[in-house]
Amino acid sequence: MSTTPAWVEIDAGAIAHNLDLVRREFGTATRLCGVVKADAYGHGITAVLPILTAAGVDVIGITSNAEAAEARRLGFSGRIIRLRAALREEVQEGGLLDIEEWVGGGDHARVVSAAARSLGRPVRVHLSLNSTGLSRDGMDWDDPQSQLHLRRIAVSPELTVVGICSHFPCEDADDVRTGALTFRNQACAAERLLGAPRGFLEKHCATSYAALTVPGSRMDMVRIGAALYGDTSAAAPGLRPAMRLVSRIAAINRYPAGSTIGYDRAGRLDRAGRLAVVPLGYADGYPRVLGGRASVLVRGTFAPVVDRLAMNSLIVDVTHVPSADAGDEVVLYGRQGSAQIHAADIEQASGTIAAAAYTAWGRLNARVVVNVPVYEPTPTP
Repeated sequence: MSTTPAWVEIDAGAIAHNLDLVRREFGTATRLCGVVKADAYGHGITAVLPILTAAGVDVIGITSNAEAAEARRLGFSGRIIRLRAALREEVQEGGLLDIEEWVGGGDHARVVSAAARSLGRPVRVHLSLNSTGLSRDGMDWDDPQSQLHLRRIAVSPELTVVGICSHFPCEDADDVRTGALTFRNQACAAERLLGAPRGFLEKHCATSYAALTVPGSRMDMVRIGAALYGDTSAAAPGLRPAMRLVSRIAAINRYPAGSTIGYDRAGRLDRAGRLAVVPLGYADGYPRVLGGRASVLVRGTFAPVVDRLAMNSLIVDVTHVPSADAGDEVVLYGRQGSAQIHAADIEQASGTIAAAAYTAWGRLNARVVVNVPVYEPTPTP
């Protein structure tokens, strides 16, 4: 039990289990990039990276230099790929960490080239194509300038192209199939324009949903984030959520029928009831929109959040949980006994993806790692 009012519990064993499950699904022919951006989706790079390393994962995906620096501090000597277009200053600093950069178009290639000149050496890059229609940071094949940009990149002494990449805008199987085919064709054409031997450049577009749903999207490498943490809309039986958001009841009071509840009198008791105060609010990353819409678990029973959240507290109706008492564990996300608050429950109540919340929980609350796998040391030859 944590002494802080709220904490996230990270099940390291679940992450190891999920990694093993997806690797058995993909086999050994496809390289796996373990995505640890946003501090491993809030689960903590320090908790996740040792699991990836022990399993032999030699490529990770990050977005910030701080994440890459933490990985190097932890002893990770493999490849680090940035999964977004970076600013010139970021590329320069990232060069000291040997980050492979995501090049978001011809103009961005010039930004990365300028950073490489400042570093005094070439930067390894992955060229992003807009083959899937995300229209975010990829070079569009129908742009008349795209082939010119590729030829310039091919002769640039500052850029060493090692991969061609893309990203899907939709978790829809048909959309992924179409996008993956387009990407494959465009990536092969780009490879020719770059003067690289066929199959020389690493082609990758699939993240968790795509890789688990459409095998044809896997190509040379898959970028797996959500599935590692047990949260994907792909049909992947056996994945286990690796996070719980937990607090405790601070106080319980009885109130008469007709009592209004919380800010703006957003709730009202239609009968006499018992209301519990939980010391966690929107400043702790629990979205305010969940007030009046979400439920939590108290003694294995679903109990509704009935107020419009305060900054550091919320109110739960525990009238139907007569045994509830001050100090009882409250689970706002994850399992308690045989009951569970799923990512889908958070999404239905909030109207947005659960990752928008849980990526912040681990950075805003104390983190407790449990069920840590024990790895046998490798015998010395």
